[in-house]
Amino acid sequence: MNPPPLKILAVDSEQLLLCALERACKGKSFGITVASTATQALEAIELSRFDLFLLELDMQYPESLQLLKTIDARCPYVPIIVMSASVMSVSEISDVIRAVRKHGAWHLLEKPFSLDKMLSFVKEIFQDHDHSNHGMNSLTHNYDQENRDQLRRPYVQPIYFSFKTVVDGASKRIPTKGILTDISEYGSGILAHRQLHPAQVICFEDDFVTENGIVVWSVMIEKETCRFGVQFC
Repeated sequence: MNPPPLKILAVDSEQLLLCALERACKGKSFGITVASTATQALEAIELSRFDLFLLELDMQYPESLQLLKTIDARCPYVPIIVMSASVMSVSEISDVIRAVRKHGAWHLLEKPFSLDKMLSFVKEIFQDHDHSNHGMNSLTHNYDQENRDQLRRPYVQPIYFSFKTVVDGASKRIPTKGILTDISEYGSGILAHRQLHPAQVICFEDDFVTENGIVVWSVMIEKETCRFGVQFC
């Protein structure tokens, strides 16, 4: 049985952009709900659970920043792609987002942007089954890809783990938190604000995942966000 499609909520005051996003998502492995106001967005959140938010941030309209705060409080570990056309610098916008977004991953996408770039962001986050870049095949060297596609289940939830690194010449174990995006009996995909590298050993400190694992591929999808695949030991 195929897993249910991932659900996206897109919030933007530009109706043409929302229509374009709806058209671009047709036939993909995710479904999209659109809202042109913060009120509509909150109503949609009350009625459904979403796996990703595409959120316009316009500093001229305080309600967009308030919506970001509300989403962070209600859906703290659901990733957000922030769409902004602000005259502020990327660094300034990032500081504003960082002050509000206390929990889950976020990614800044400056307007104007191509729909292909937006969809590539979405695929990077959820690792669409048709998207095989960044060494996905290395995660399947001991089992069939088709079987993994059937077994992998999408999740968006926090997970705690630790890894060893060298600090001031000494080996040190670093505890941290990430976001589990998919899992099978063989491995998982994780988002974290830590850069990890292939062959690093991950020790999960969570009741949901009890196995340890080895990082088999990793890629930075934003300056502060790393997506990596773990094969369970």
